[in-house]
Amino acid sequence: MESQRVDTLSLNSRNLVPAHQQLGTNDRFFTLFQISGLLLSSASKSILTDTLQQQCNIDPTRRNWSSTTISYQELRYIFERLWLGKNKDRSACLFNHAAQINYTSFGAISLAAMTLNNGEESIRFCAKHFQTPWSAVPESNRSGGLSLLHIPRFYDPELRATLEHFHFVNCFAVSRSHTPGIPIADSVRFTRSCGIAKSTLEHYFGCPVFFDEGIAQIDFSLQWLNRPILALNSTLRTQAERLASTVVDRLRDKHSLLEFLQAHLDTIHSADDMARQLSISRRTLARVLDQQGASYSILSREVRLTEARRLLRSGVTTPNIAERLGFSDERSFRRAFKSWCGSSPSDYRSGQEQFLHSLK
Repeated sequence: MESQRVDTLSLNSRNLVPAHQQLGTNDRFFTLFQISGLLLSSASKSILTDTLQQQCNIDPTRRNWSSTTISYQELRYIFERLWLGKNKDRSACLFNHAAQINYTSFGAISLAAMTLNNGEESIRFCAKHFQTPWSAVPESNRSGGLSLLHIPRFYDPELRATLEHFHFVNCFAVSRSHTPGIPIADSVRFTRSCGIAKSTLEHYFGCPVFFDEGIAQIDFSLQWLNRPILALNSTLRTQAERLASTVVDRLRDKHSLLEFLQAHLDTIHSADDMARQLSISRRTLARVLDQQGASYSILSREVRLTEARRLLRSGVTTPNIAERLGFSDERSFRRAFKSWCGSSPSDYRSGQEQFLHSLK
């Protein structure tokens, strides 16, 4: 299969990133929820565990998906190694992934959606707030129901159908985990096949499947859309309602803090510096970050690692990178980078050059 160069498309206004801000293929924005089952399957077979740790700073043996974000290039690297190979059994790969996920696999947003009244409300909530490499667009259809459209964020013909399949399998796996026995959709449509037999997909989805459509979408059944959300016990519901009321602000605030730190890397080298720049106390900063499940050290590491990788890809020398990121010397930067990524800056740069060359 011929590899294609990935080009950026404009983002849909529903996304967390402002409409005027273009998301690049190297921006670490996407959560690992959408491929968690794929990573767990690879970890159980010890497939590429060390490579993923070195190239993407991902340890598949640890289930800390909620605190990890990756770029589209890194996501593509994972699929190239675990999915796109000539001898891959894609059917087994996809359904092994599906078997390992349910609504608890998708973190706070999925749990918060459990407090809503019915399936349609939960779909609209999740579509709005998940950080995915596609835009999920709910749209009323002619039958009076709801369709969920899959709109790719990037032009990548080779991977487009793959992402459609994983997106829709995720939707069904989560839905079945708390509404067993209810037909979920009237039809599922893909822009093209991934090499998995239509009959196999129809058996999994429980409805007709169509290929070569102009746009990929799930046409949800009215029965499923109108079914009440599974009742939660009082303790869990209280926790979920609290998440539902804060999840949007937390996501936006954390993203803003990341952007703020990235914009002031040259002057912020400690939690005290950041608190001073924000005109708040260090204790207040710590409390705000703790509410978001983060800390200054986590935030600083994420921003500096993202910037270090960008500069390495751009050909900037390690002494200059160390200076830009506030390290006392090049040796300190090399030591920190290796602890973050499991590989040296030079190894990372070399690996990225090989990866980009493979896309040409």
